[in-house]
Amino acid sequence: MAYTMYGSPSARGDNVVLVCHALTGNSRAAEWWPGIVGPGALFDPQLWCVIGLDIPTPASDSVESVASLVRAQMRTLDELGIARLRFVIGGSLGGMQALQWALDAPERIDHAIVIGAHDHHSTMGIALNAVQRDCIALDPQQGLGIARKLAMLTYKSEALLRARHDRRPDRNDPERFDIEGYLDHQARIFRARMDPVTYVQRTHLMDSFDVRNRHKPSGVELTFVGISSDWLFRPEAIRTAAARFGARYLELPSDQGHDAFLAEPHALRALLQPLVRDAAIELHTERGGARASSCNKRCSATYG
Repeated sequence: MAYTMYGSPSARGDNVVLVCHALTGNSRAAEWWPGIVGPGALFDPQLWCVIGLDIPTPASDSVESVASLVRAQMRTLDELGIARLRFVIGGSLGGMQALQWALDAPERIDHAIVIGAHDHHSTMGIALNAVQRDCIALDPQQGLGIARKLAMLTYKSEALLRARHDRRPDRNDPERFDIEGYLDHQARIFRARMDPVTYVQRTHLMDSFDVRNRHKPSGVELTFVGISSDWLFRPEAIRTAAARFGARYLELPSDQGHDAFLAEPHALRALLQPLVRDAAIELHTERGGARASSCNKRCSATYG
């Protein structure tokens, strides 16, 4: 399992943060989550050791569920000598992983932050993923582009699309609408970076997720974050899951839709800062106010 590490573990190993990526992300969290990971961010590598782990490709591992993915992550962290995590955080599929960590390994983590995800993938979510897989089955490359177009519509709110595109003509082809050009652009860049088989595997991971029969173990803090305009993971469903687990619920106000946790990272940082502040003060005090000498170190390796 490939990983990216920013910063270094403290002598006590009490400053490690695991960032779980979403459906099409990767381990390089500082590149796609500015404001949350990076210099001056919520988890600054000068104070925190932030680890991102790539979801294994179908050819490299038999990961078939979020639970088996988390078990693979545990084995990788064991290889790295990481026994405990101060925070596990992620959005969407990453949020599912964070919740699975809280349920399966409460003795290894202090606080799980679940963003834009609840305790199961909904019927609508499964249906949308199934249609995307059908498109890919018909034609892997063209179908992948169509799947991306459909997914992008689920990630945005109607208000956002109306504000950005409305019924305006496309800037490059006035014979069609601007929203059509936008979707074509998203499909084109996605086909260049995503393997169809990998995408199918990851959608199955999402569909498999259902922990409604589980209960929050003692000793781990759990926070759910809903997004006000998210219709893929509706905030009321996330609030219900938080209540069932006896967990904290926060809501990020945004018109960005499901993508808000990526599109507005600085607003998300402001929302989460109170949850991290006490731990950051504690770490800073332990180090006597000194900065870590190996800040922003990035490593990558592969484990079987």
